[in-house]
Amino acid sequence: MSALELEWKLPAPPDAVFPAFAQPALIRRWFGAPPGCHRTHAPDPGALGQPYRVGLRDAAGRAFSQVGCIVEVDPGRFLALEMDWEGGPVPPGRTRAELTFHASEGGTRLELRQGPFTDDAARDAHRAYWEACLGRLARVVAGEAVPCFEEFWEESRGYVGPLAVAAYAVLAGLREAGAPKEAVAQVEDVLYAHLPRLREDTADVLGAVLQSRVEGGAS
Repeated sequence: MSALELEWKLPAPPDAVFPAFAQPALIRRWFGAPPGCHRTHAPDPGALGQPYRVGLRDAAGRAFSQVGCIVEVDPGRFLALEMDWEGGPVPPGRTRAELTFHASEGGTRLELRQGPFTDDAARDAHRAYWEACLGRLARVVAGEAVPCFEEFWEESRGYVGPLAVAAYAVLAGLREAGAPKEAVAQVEDVLYAHLPRLREDTADVLGAVLQSRVEGGAS
């Protein structure tokens, strides 16, 4: 048996970091897939003790899931969850992950401890998973409006589609053009609110049109 111990520095105080663990609109920006995989269903931790499920696909397109629940919360200070995997590249086995938030030089020092793992391979797979997630989390709490391309996986039927490419290009273009952060966030909220409501055939047509305009504007 072994345990994972990891520290991560975040550029915001604990009270500003903790909402990213509680609000679904923020969670979906950073709580993602293991390296080489992508999500197909948004994580929503729900109430304390309520099971959650994150839909995922591996590099070959095979479906798998992360399952678990939040078991203990002290807002701004501590969070514990139990998690396991159904299929996929991460070795299965129910473990407990404890995250402790410490104020540190205007930011947060996040301590993560997880286990027990049956072997070092399972521990190392979870280390790679958390490092990928926490890297995105740092960008979210820093206030980036578009922290990662993966944001559009669900709303656009997968982030490799033309609608996702176009949506991301719009937001990234706004940011790079120097649009105010509040304006970019407002456009982002509108996209998140309405993209999932599109019929699949409508999404395909809209995505193709938007992508052609984006590509035409770049030429």
